[in-house]
Amino acid sequence: MSRRPFLVHFVLGFLVLAPLTRAADLIAEPGAPLVIGENDTAWKPLFTAMAAQGAVYAEFTELRWFSFRKEPTRLAGEMRLSPSLGLSLHYIAPDDSTMIVDEEGLMQRTANGRNRVAPDNPRYTGLTAALLPVMRFDLPALERKFTVAAARNDEAWRLDFTPRDAELAKTFGRITVQGEGTAVRRLEFRRDAKQRIEIIVGAARSGASFTEADVKKFFR
Repeated sequence: MSRRPFLVHFVLGFLVLAPLTRAADLIAEPGAPLVIGENDTAWKPLFTAMAAQGAVYAEFTELRWFSFRKEPTRLAGEMRLSPSLGLSLHYIAPDDSTMIVDEEGLMQRTANGRNRVAPDNPRYTGLTAALLPVMRFDLPALERKFTVAAARNDEAWRLDFTPRDAELAKTFGRITVQGEGTAVRRLEFRRDAKQRIEIIVGAARSGASFTEADVKKFFR
């Protein structure tokens, strides 16, 4: 397996955690810089509440926008997030496969159960180390890995994460997470004006319980 296809395949298949009505921008523009220990007081309760949700199950629709196509590629699947086991993205359509992100790195599992592990190199380990804090809403870790901009309008909020690492910045561009209350509504990876990934999710539940069979099938 070549390095580039695996990395691109993973990056184009990330997640969001929440019920959603269609992805209109809740807040259209990035907000002010968020600096830990200086102006984070208003945001700490949100991060604390998000981090305390425990395991999460959600169905999602993923839209992949490319410069060479007028219409986005559409995928659908189900997401399982466990604070201890990591993130599992089970794609159901158009193909059946599962992407697993955990402390050990990245792994793809095919429909027939074959595991394909990402190469052990700094690019992949850096990718995992950067993404897990986003999934966990780990504010101190996020501040180390990203520059963060934050905006709020009543219950609606927006967080923009720009990787501090130059190589990760080339891979991700900017990551935008938008939500309302303690529900994430939308997540976007934007490399440039013509390439972006948009995640829209419905039927989510926090405090989910995964069976032994779920763990064996969808995690490492």
